[in-house]
Amino acid sequence: MAFQTGTSSSIENLMSQLSTFLQANGWTENQFTAETATIGILQVSKNSMFASYYWKEATEGGVMGVGANTSNDDNVEPWLSTGDDGQMYNNPNGSPTTINTRRAVNQFGGPHVAYWFFENDSNPAYFHVVVEVDTNRFRHFGFGEIEKIGDWAGGEYCYGHNWNQGATAIDQPYNASHGYGLDAALQNQSAWAGTVKVQGLQQAIDLGATWMITAGMHANPAGLDRAGNNRVNGMGGSRQGPVANAFSFYPVSQLSAFKPLMPEPVFYITSTGSPDTVIFLGTTPDRRMVNMQNIAPGEILTVAGEQWYCFPWVVKKRDLDDTEESWNAGTAYRREDA
Repeated sequence: MAFQTGTSSSIENLMSQLSTFLQANGWTENQFTAETATIGILQVSKNSMFASYYWKEATEGGVMGVGANTSNDDNVEPWLSTGDDGQMYNNPNGSPTTINTRRAVNQFGGPHVAYWFFENDSNPAYFHVVVEVDTNRFRHFGFGEIEKIGDWAGGEYCYGHNWNQGATAIDQPYNASHGYGLDAALQNQSAWAGTVKVQGLQQAIDLGATWMITAGMHANPAGLDRAGNNRVNGMGGSRQGPVANAFSFYPVSQLSAFKPLMPEPVFYITSTGSPDTVIFLGTTPDRRMVNMQNIAPGEILTVAGEQWYCFPWVVKKRDLDDTEESWNAGTAYRREDA
């Protein structure tokens, strides 16, 4: 269990600090390549989890591709791994000018005002990263094992943060063209979705699938992973779905000390029968929905002796001015070592 906060001068400096932090807490660095004329690369692993990142500081405002693998394939470039979940932009020529056409973290070139690393070593293992790109504007990404319901193999998850910069979407936090966490709102933007490894679920086994994309789509299969296997559909996160719609608008009350922190669920969707079936798989560990109405960005809530750090999805405001904003929508992270 570990926590770290600081500043970073660039995406590469951020990822170098993240790798050092993770290695100090039992993770393995499988590859680190500094950005030169092409891209920077980081691959890390723990247990049966392999996370892959590659970045270009000056491209598209600073952008980083995000991938998940079932192995590190002897440290090959992450976009060539046969275990890749299919969400990372396939770029073997080393010139990623369109990284954010797939799952990525976009518009977060350095220097960064601050970062926060949240990590748990086991049961479940994960790391969650929040970056204050510039004053009061944030990006989030993470990787780990969901808190599973039931006994089945898999459960590893991966998410990025791709905030559409188009005028019709940038100031609309619930627009379907954003990719945030294990989202349910992507619909036609499944290329940006988070993923969960579900190869231990019988419904996924029947379809020859290893990975589930959390795009909220009702069709099986949901495209292919890098090895050409079917993928299946799911939904979750905090932007859409039954839990978010019901609970995410409750604000903290300073008068009653009411501090609602809502778990982020993960669901599997199958359309092989009629009607569609939704199966509850678990929740994202130590990551909660929170309404930021009475909370400042970075504020810490103490609940039952636990410290929860609260951040807006992107920017806490509602001006509808064609700049990034997420109104009062936010995410809280539990600090394990507090």
